[in-house]
Amino acid sequence: MTQELLKLDGSLGEGGGQVLRISLCLSALYKIPIEINNIRVGRPKPGLQTQHLKGVQLLKEMYNAEVHGAEIGSTCLIFKPGCFNNKIQEFVADTKTAGCIGLLIQIALPCALFSSRAAIYILKGGTNVPFGPHIEYFKHIFRPLLNRFGGDLELDIIRKGFYPQGGGEVHMRVTPVHNLKGIELLDAGIPTNIKGWSYTAGAVNINEAYRMANDAKSTIKQELSKRDINIPPIDIQAYKEQRDNAIGHGSGINLMCKTTTNCIFGGSGLGSKRPGPVPPGIEAANQVIAPILIDSCVDEHLQDQMIILMVLAKGHSKINVGKKELTCHAETAKQVTEIMLGDKGLSFSLSKNENGSYILECNGLGLCNEYLK
Repeated sequence: MTQELLKLDGSLGEGGGQVLRISLCLSALYKIPIEINNIRVGRPKPGLQTQHLKGVQLLKEMYNAEVHGAEIGSTCLIFKPGCFNNKIQEFVADTKTAGCIGLLIQIALPCALFSSRAAIYILKGGTNVPFGPHIEYFKHIFRPLLNRFGGDLELDIIRKGFYPQGGGEVHMRVTPVHNLKGIELLDAGIPTNIKGWSYTAGAVNINEAYRMANDAKSTIKQELSKRDINIPPIDIQAYKEQRDNAIGHGSGINLMCKTTTNCIFGGSGLGSKRPGPVPPGIEAANQVIAPILIDSCVDEHLQDQMIILMVLAKGHSKINVGKKELTCHAETAKQVTEIMLGDKGLSFSLSKNENGSYILECNGLGLCNEYLK
């Protein structure tokens, strides 16, 4: 490939792995060779860490890419994509640590949607770990949003893995699409029900699961009633993971809220040996009701994940992100896409409606799957 390298600053915006994941996806999908500098330079451990490196190696294998700088601690990476590797039916990415499987999904999924054949992605690491989306979030919150765009994924959780041991395993199945379609999400609706799963594993007593569930219920009821919002039915199951379904000791809680307009919000928290300023049940509750309080159609974690879908989709997308501007992660994702694809006609706009909510709009580029006839 003789095309000149597009240089990107890895310290852009939130300065973490977001720039890396978005830019590598777009590089592979649009055949843009890139050079990323200053990767995570502001983090306590700068440069590529294990989960980032495994994401790079996964895309390298998927797209027969030429890669330089793919090593632990590297702050500079060159990625030159080739064509999709249609000889492999199973791709494997094993962090051998508690590296977040959810972040591996983020980097692999967009490319898998536009690949040449349905494949299985065997992802190993942490399913429920700090500083990354829990695996349940992808099953219950992200998947319905992806369905709206016209894509889908199946996740089979073989076993859960927690920090610091890891050992979790998830099998992702993705059927390629011809294209994604633009969507409109403008009316947040009214909450109809809130469901949840509060669990413990290993040596952690099930009483912790009950405590997290009770904390979540009471917080939701208290915060919604203070604002005169009708409290929907709340059903949070508390249980202990079977021994064969989890590696190590851990606990956590995951919540989902559905509305009358089929918007879905998520919230999560980690318990056990991770004392923090906010108990996990309360943390999860605050996350799941946050979009309700600002009249948003998506929660904060969906914001940055929807950016690349809006870009790839065919047609115009309009999404109500509530009475707050974009999160730092979402703004970073948007900036990276504009840098890489601005010359192709990509454009975003963010405006306020009469109710004070921000509406994010995007003229999607309508990527067509070159491998599907």
